Amino acid sequence: MKKTFLLLTGLFFTVSTIQAQAALFALLFGDKVASEKFNVSLELGFNQPFYSNLDNNDRSKIGVNFGIGGNLKLSENWFLSPNIYFLAKRNIQLNNFSLASGNVNLDSQFVNVPTEVTLNYIDVPIFISYQTNNKKYRFGMGPQISFLQKSRAIFKRPEGDFTQNFDGYTEDIDYGLMADFAYVLGKAHKGKGIIIHLRYYHGLNDILTDKISSQNNSSNFVALHLTLPFITDELAEKNLKEN
Repeated sequence: MKKTFLLLTGLFFTVSTIQAQAALFALLFGDKVASEKFNVSLELGFNQPFYSNLDNNDRSKIGVNFGIGGNLKLSENWFLSPNIYFLAKRNIQLNNFSLASGNVNLDSQFVNVPTEVTLNYIDVPIFISYQTNNKKYRFGMGPQISFLQKSRAIFKRPEGDFTQNFDGYTEDIDYGLMADFAYVLGKAHKGKGIIIHLRYYHGLNDILTDKISSQNNSSNFVALHLTLPFITDELAEKNLKEN
């Protein structure tokens, strides 16, 4: 109970209101809606993004994902797992880019400067997963659609930075396919389990407008992800007794 309280406190201070509400829902009602066929979970991950056909791109920083998930057991080996990540942050590091604010004096100070673009999405992946008979491994794949909530660019120079809305340079929707390999720690967390995921996302559309590049700049990333399931105490005890 103490760990749950600390987790909830941390979530309220590190994510926005809607994200904290999602965490609160999972913590308060997760085990109450759980059964042998269905459970909800907290989802937390870190991603390293890459972009195709973007020569002006330096290696981008690691982004963060946070949300809730569902896990529906279709059979002994097959699962359907829809997720929604209210916080899905990715970024682009441009080696040189010029400010176009419309203010001639200001724009002249930020010509061909390093620029950091932050993209905040809501990600909705849906996985179909196969779990091995020993319940240790899962292999999954499915579509993901991402809705852009905000994009910001920070133009950097030694004398100081300038931040600008970047919506005119970024597309509102990103979609693609996600592959997932997971290791299931069934007895962890007092039998409630922890699932460790290694994921690869391959975007299928252009995330940038022609103002930056006329080529297709699809988004791709590798992610390390954790799933914290909420299940009943009875199911947790059953997991602890299994070999």
